Amino acid sequence: MAFHSSRESVAYDYDELISHFSRTPEEPEEPPQLQAIPGGRTDVTPNTIFRAKTLAVAMVVLLVAGVMLHSYMLVAQLTSDVASSRTQLSELKAINTALLTKREYTLSDETIEEFAQENGMYKLDNSQVEWFEMSNPDRIEVDAGAGIGAVLEGLAQGFRAALEYLH
Repeated sequence: MAFHSSRESVAYDYDELISHFSRTPEEPEEPPQLQAIPGGRTDVTPNTIFRAKTLAVAMVVLLVAGVMLHSYMLVAQLTSDVASSRTQLSELKAINTALLTKREYTLSDETIEEFAQENGMYKLDNSQVEWFEMSNPDRIEVDAGAGIGAVLEGLAQGFRAALEYLH
């Protein structure tokens, strides 16, 4: 089979070449028609999936932002509470120092002596001190009510105490 080139051959098909450069628009092709297949499954379009993911991400971002804002609010509140407590602590320390100074002044020896003299008290002299000697006791004093009844009452009281202990 011999090939020869002529004006009618495919290599020289000028109509095909010129059609790309012509100014006349070609007729648009019809878009393919969609046909429903019975028993087929419906696919979720990517646009719907994108919306659902975007919504979920937006909700998570808003939730995290809300939690962070709430945390910062709690930190600010606790900081103000700590500041007010520190102020109250410094005031109480000042009051404590003042009360300790006042107590030391009121409990000093000079203040006690002055208070005693104002109320008619005075120091004892050696002449006012009386001494008792208790090294050799001569007698023992027994209560007059210590008879057989008191002994029996003591035994009964001891017995009641033992029963109460055992319960």
